[in-house]
Amino acid sequence: MPILRQEPLTGEWVIIATERARRPETFAPQKKEKKAPPPARVENCPFCYGNEHMTPREVLAYRDDSPKADTPGWALRVIPNKFPALEQYDAREGLAFDNANGWNFLESYQGYGVHEVIIETPDHNRHLADLKDDELALVLKSFEERLRSLAGDPRLKYVQIFRNHLREAGASIEHPHCQLLALPFIPPLLEKEYRRCREYYQDEGRCLVCTLLEEEEKMGERVVLENDSFLAFIPFAAPLPFTTWIIPRGHASSLEVSADNWEEKLAPVLKGFLAKLSQKLEDPPYNLYLHLAPLRSESLPYYHWHMEIIPKLTIVAGLEMATGTYINVSKPEEAAKFLREQKVNVESYK
Repeated sequence: MPILRQEPLTGEWVIIATERARRPETFAPQKKEKKAPPPARVENCPFCYGNEHMTPREVLAYRDDSPKADTPGWALRVIPNKFPALEQYDAREGLAFDNANGWNFLESYQGYGVHEVIIETPDHNRHLADLKDDELALVLKSFEERLRSLAGDPRLKYVQIFRNHLREAGASIEHPHCQLLALPFIPPLLEKEYRRCREYYQDEGRCLVCTLLEEEEKMGERVVLENDSFLAFIPFAAPLPFTTWIIPRGHASSLEVSADNWEEKLAPVLKGFLAKLSQKLEDPPYNLYLHLAPLRSESLPYYHWHMEIIPKLTIVAGLEMATGTYINVSKPEEAAKFLREQKVNVESYK
């Protein structure tokens, strides 16, 4: 019999289609003849080392060999997106309202914001799961640094950090990278999370996600891996197969107020999970993103930041688009067990 489960952070309902459920191993595509991996450097790739002149000027870089900006010798670069979805401009009088269409109830504003690319590594052929723990920690550290810097612009309200892995997940450039969009508004989905978490805190006197974390750890059947600081699990009401959350054990509403060296503790868990995903499901495309508190919100007692990773293994179709209600044809408990049993280098994430 199908099961209806409610996702606690948003209140959305998910249908676990037990009659249509597939065994976890059926999501792995048939093994194809492996293509030769791309080289470490591609001549015409703007993100490869030696091609720094092909990108906008960097806004952040970690360098070992050269102190000079926009030259080789970097371990990670952050640059403005050459084709931005939003742009910063001189808006001394605020965000200009554009009512050119003549309809008073149709609001339109100039597209103010920030759109950046985080080039994770100089190597064209190394993705997050291929990085060493300290290299991956550097990627995560850059997230916090950019959040702190962008908080200085009072017109920006929220920063969305995300990663599209492979073209099927939306990556238009092969070279490994994340993206950052700083928005002049709070996205409605985040508003919904904040509201439900705030209401739970007012009623129960504690953080909803902290409670959820305790329940998942107590039950254990949806946990994929963990260490002393982070827990990775497939949530009770996962909307899509193998959807996974990674949550810090210690309460923190955003990266800027997290425990010291949080990135060093998250890196091995994230790497371990991505390695399991790659090895068990033949390196599927996925979307990875963070849900954080609004900029400049200090430490919120009711909200808890987290990372979500959604492999693209099924097609989102009419019901999902029409209602926002998802049908998951994979039981979260079975999917978690399937990944948990995949052995990777345990030393790298324990």
